[in-house]
Amino acid sequence: MSEEYAAAAEFYDLMATPYVASVEPALAALLAEVDTIAGPVLDIGAGTGLSTMLVADAVPDARIIAVEPAPAMRAVLLSRLAARKDLRERITVLPSGFLDTELPAQCSAVVGLGVIGHFDAATRPRVWHALATALVPDGTAVVEIQRPGRVEVSPDRRYTTARAGLLRYEGWSRAEPVDAESLVWHMTYRTYRDDRLLQEVTARHRVWPAGADRLAGEARAAGLTLASADSATGLLRFTKHP
Repeated sequence: MSEEYAAAAEFYDLMATPYVASVEPALAALLAEVDTIAGPVLDIGAGTGLSTMLVADAVPDARIIAVEPAPAMRAVLLSRLAARKDLRERITVLPSGFLDTELPAQCSAVVGLGVIGHFDAATRPRVWHALATALVPDGTAVVEIQRPGRVEVSPDRRYTTARAGLLRYEGWSRAEPVDAESLVWHMTYRTYRDDRLLQEVTARHRVWPAGADRLAGEARAAGLTLASADSATGLLRFTKHP
């Protein structure tokens, strides 16, 4: 998976700006009642740190453990911390995959944006068990459903554009099924100066989509209860009861 993101890291933040704007208020509301005294907030699949910054802003007194296996994405995250001494004192970045990481014994909350679909159905029970084990009683887990939440063809479309200086950047996506449980996303990033194409890069990611009902059932088996589901953002909030 780390290699898959090497091509995307250069463009990731520019392309994700609309997504961040849409999810920020919802995530902040879901984390509003987190008891940070109980332990750190765990951000799994932290990527370039966009989700980590959202958590840091939403819960300004929290210590944060950010887990990110891809070196290219992690480099961007660490550059954010290099520019912010206040964040360096609060945020620890672990360079490993979630299931290979020694997690804190007690986490007040867990956040997983754009992550759960990277685990197949046979592996997800381990993910839910690890989340439940890491959380304190009454702790919160926020997990995002990765659209479309089912295996289907998604035709090629331009999903966003951005500008920086003289250049225009476009993000294109399409998906094709691999089998009944998984599909491959083809993410293409194009850089233009006026109408002249300067660069085109494509990254491919295999994912295993799952909807809210299926994820809720898997989480329940691990001791987590679905507390809320936001269809607009795809954010699911789970709680761990004593």
